[in-house]
Amino acid sequence: MTQSAQQSEICDDSLLKFEVPEIIHGHGALSKIGQCAKRLGGECVLVVTDPGIIEVGWLDETLKYLEKEDLKYVVYDNVVTNPRDFQVEEGVGLYLAKKCDVIVAVGGGSPIDTAKGIAILASNHGCISDYEGCNQVVHPIPPMVCAPTTAGTGADVTQFAVITNSQRKMKMTILSRAIMPDISLVDPLVLQTKSPELIAATGMDTFTHALEAYVSSLSWPLTDPHAIHSIELVAKHLVNAFRYRTIESLEGMSIASLEAGIAFSNAILGAVHALAHPVGGLYDIHHGIANSILLPAVVRENLEHSIEKYAQVTAAMGVDTSKMTSRQAAYRLLEEIENLTADLGLPAKFSSLGIGPDDIPLMAGLAQQDICMLTNPCRYELEEIEQLYREAL
Repeated sequence: MTQSAQQSEICDDSLLKFEVPEIIHGHGALSKIGQCAKRLGGECVLVVTDPGIIEVGWLDETLKYLEKEDLKYVVYDNVVTNPRDFQVEEGVGLYLAKKCDVIVAVGGGSPIDTAKGIAILASNHGCISDYEGCNQVVHPIPPMVCAPTTAGTGADVTQFAVITNSQRKMKMTILSRAIMPDISLVDPLVLQTKSPELIAATGMDTFTHALEAYVSSLSWPLTDPHAIHSIELVAKHLVNAFRYRTIESLEGMSIASLEAGIAFSNAILGAVHALAHPVGGLYDIHHGIANSILLPAVVRENLEHSIEKYAQVTAAMGVDTSKMTSRQAAYRLLEEIENLTADLGLPAKFSSLGIGPDDIPLMAGLAQQDICMLTNPCRYELEEIEQLYREAL
């Protein structure tokens, strides 16, 4: 599908839709995972997770709840940050060989996106690269239950999956209603095993999701309340979650991630994500960190195209904007973003991660074609995208 055709599908504002899966939230929600898989018709479950989740014990908890419902299961755990296409192919091979009928994903965005890729190939076949773009998934996927463990990506409630093409070192974005999970089990208790570094990175991913959904050209009255409330929750809870991991702060971030996911699944995203995807594909850095570094440069470029909404974001972050003009409040957001990044100890520039200017032309070309660029508040020329990368170096 060409970019113009994708733009027509995504940006047709004559009709708007709002899609969410079934959501079960609260302390102990993970304990319902066996019941949910069984309710969806499961007899043999493919559990998709990663080594980190196994290490902290959440896989054992999951399997206990599956066994309680007399469900058979097989585990696929060869999942890494920025999941690869060959991992999707390995996973679907296991799903088909073991005659599985339901997929359960336990983990952050990487296991959930891998599970979505496996589900696509289980019913649609071919290669995962065949489904890059908008609405390329034709046949319904197998039933899917997600238990997110990072309060960051929102993948458990979205129509998105992002898989890295391992040959081209390029992230492929898949957008389709067909890949939205059936059930999301949002349990704040599983966040207690996250490291401070992961809380910071995934928290900035949540913040970026909410902000970009709020100013997206497809935002509307059903997405805006979720986006702005997510921003309020991040401002209130993220630094405390990073420093102290209190249950209150972790619960707040679990809801923030959930609402940001609901918002961006329906309003799509913007240039921060479009620019972050090539960085993650080429350099394999955490997506939340890439977003965090790019955010100030993109917001600065976007501000004049959505002054009122950016001003509202500043207010949602707890700043008293009553004596500011809308423009003053909007530009204050840049300071608030930089302060938040500093409080979380995240890098401010790509150069601190060893990334230089050599790949900027390649990344800019990929970013310009990214689906997320279609709903940014303004359009960028290629030279402008290159300059945004330079500002982030």
